[in-house]
Amino acid sequence: QSPVCSSATQVRAAAVRRMPLMGHVGSLLMLAAACSWRLAGACTAIAVGKDASATGHPIVTHSDDSGPHPTDVRLIRVPRKRWPKGSSRPLFYWVSGYPRVVSAALSQEYAPVGDQQETVAIGQIPQVEETWGYWDTDYGVQNERGLSIGESTCTARTVGWPASLGKPWGYNRAGIEDLSKIAMERCETARCAVETMGAIAVEQGFYSADGGEPSAPVYSGSSECLAVADAIPGDVWIFNVLTGRGNASAIWAAQRIPSDHVAPLANAFTIRKMLLDDPENYLYSPGVTKLAEERGWWSPRDEHSSQVFDFFGAYGHTPEPGVFAGEPDNQRTVVQYYSGRRMWRIWDLLTPEAAKHIDPNTGNLPHTKHPYPTSLPAARGSVTLQMVMDTHRDHYEGTVYDLTLGMAAGPYGTPNRWKTPPSVIGQWERAISMYRTSWSHIVEAKPQGRGVVWLGYDAAHGTAYLPFFGAATEGAPEPWRSHEGYQSKFSMKVAWWAFNLVNQYSDSNFRLINQEVQAEAHKIESEGQASVAAWEQEVAGLDEEAALAELTKKSNKFAEAKLAQWWDLAGHIWAKYARNSVTYNESEIGGEDAFGQAYPEWWLQSPEVGFTTWARSGPFHGVLDCPTRIALCGRGASTFGFACLGCLVVAVAMGMAHEAGVRKGRSCVAPMDGYVAQP
Repeated sequence: QSPVCSSATQVRAAAVRRMPLMGHVGSLLMLAAACSWRLAGACTAIAVGKDASATGHPIVTHSDDSGPHPTDVRLIRVPRKRWPKGSSRPLFYWVSGYPRVVSAALSQEYAPVGDQQETVAIGQIPQVEETWGYWDTDYGVQNERGLSIGESTCTARTVGWPASLGKPWGYNRAGIEDLSKIAMERCETARCAVETMGAIAVEQGFYSADGGEPSAPVYSGSSECLAVADAIPGDVWIFNVLTGRGNASAIWAAQRIPSDHVAPLANAFTIRKMLLDDPENYLYSPGVTKLAEERGWWSPRDEHSSQVFDFFGAYGHTPEPGVFAGEPDNQRTVVQYYSGRRMWRIWDLLTPEAAKHIDPNTGNLPHTKHPYPTSLPAARGSVTLQMVMDTHRDHYEGTVYDLTLGMAAGPYGTPNRWKTPPSVIGQWERAISMYRTSWSHIVEAKPQGRGVVWLGYDAAHGTAYLPFFGAATEGAPEPWRSHEGYQSKFSMKVAWWAFNLVNQYSDSNFRLINQEVQAEAHKIESEGQASVAAWEQEVAGLDEEAALAELTKKSNKFAEAKLAQWWDLAGHIWAKYARNSVTYNESEIGGEDAFGQAYPEWWLQSPEVGFTTWARSGPFHGVLDCPTRIALCGRGASTFGFACLGCLVVAVAMGMAHEAGVRKGRSCVAPMDGYVAQP
């Protein structure tokens, strides 16, 4: 018997209902502090249609680019279950840190340990008769039928908050965490998934975990975008959802992308001109245009047809200086390129011919002239699994936006850019691969229980993607679900720590060490892809149950072996690159290269470093940085004219561009264009 596929009609027929808040949820419902923008906590997702994919099956991805909180890094197996008639499915507020939830009913791997207490639900919906098994992280990843999801938090004009004691402004009970998991539990197809999630969001009310508070709503993280793919018929849908009128209900839209297209999701809606009379390719919530019309965000007069609706134009957020609480003066360009540059780069890497017609400087805002499309075509069968993995490792290498170049990259070319104080206004390019990524996954939506989750812990540029079958008959090896350690507690019994250690140490000389790390990752991934193909051939003659059990056994054994290999790699690079040299062996001649990590000449020659300008009477720490002098020059301080000119000459000669001056700081004023009115 198959589990019930809860389409929107079936959800309504099951009388999805709001339930009174039960119990005290306490610290589980702590929200972000006021005046804080959290674009930095957002994620990247990629969708590849089956005809663009080299495997002939859709691919969706997700990078969990953890924000200002620790993240529960466990990969949990939620098993297939049958439920008694009249059962309820609880809705939770899922926290980011360990444990994200405590619920033995959901999975024994989520059962309480030690002094942990079961998480109190913030709502309930009727349970279906049977639910599929699936892999779970913050969001549902892939179920046994091949349904696959990738997530990216997005911007919007509305904000909603979860129902909880002590939070009287919260009316909503469905976050994207539960919505994605319920889709995994109840659906085989992407269409079913978007209809199910949309219906529950409308009836229970949607909230984002990144919405701030009413006194300082965070529009940069108040909505969600998903890429949803299925094995049969092999569709890919993009799902956008935000809170509805009065901090309640939901507004959503979904678009099916062509089977030969690639669609990036980078923290902003991408559904634009919807055809409201085309249900084969567009789905949406009842009255999808109504709030936009009421608020003057969109009018039917804006379109050439009454059946066209610009979803992103109506509901996407556009920062404006001095208008929104907590937004720095440059927030518009930050949002514009934080999203748009990644969209361009994903296309540039995966569908380069079509990307030739995309301007990387256009960016992605709701009312951008000549905006980016939702997706672009790729040559049939041209996008390989390895290409997608490597796209998640990208920092714009080889482009004018290359983050491994310039003074900010340091002498050893690190693309990682740490947090900056709010008093200094500016921006970096936002790479696809981030130092703060907790994990990423590349998911193949294949039929007959052969779907694969390729999971890589920590930053993608220093991980190896390992395969786990979507129809696995048991959980991942213990290090992937251990309670022995988490992000605030080191443990060699936890797989995540092996990859994190390699990445952290690599940053001491990124250009040198990371190339060795990536070479090792490519070897493991090549072996993994060959092994998966071989395993599938080996079990071809077995019955389905036996075949899945054998595939699970083989993939778990492979993961354990490669984890041990990665721990060995951590020790290897620690020894080889210790003491800022390169050590090969114990020989007196050729055993060590003392200049293997020497500073590069271009960096030493910078007057800001101070190596070539040292004198017995000073300066001892390099000259004052050029931006300071240029700023003074800009304010008419002629006394500094020659100094400014000298700095400019040096900057040009060294190929460095500097920002002129420091713009004024943040301004916390009352929100105007955002909609946060409460019922």
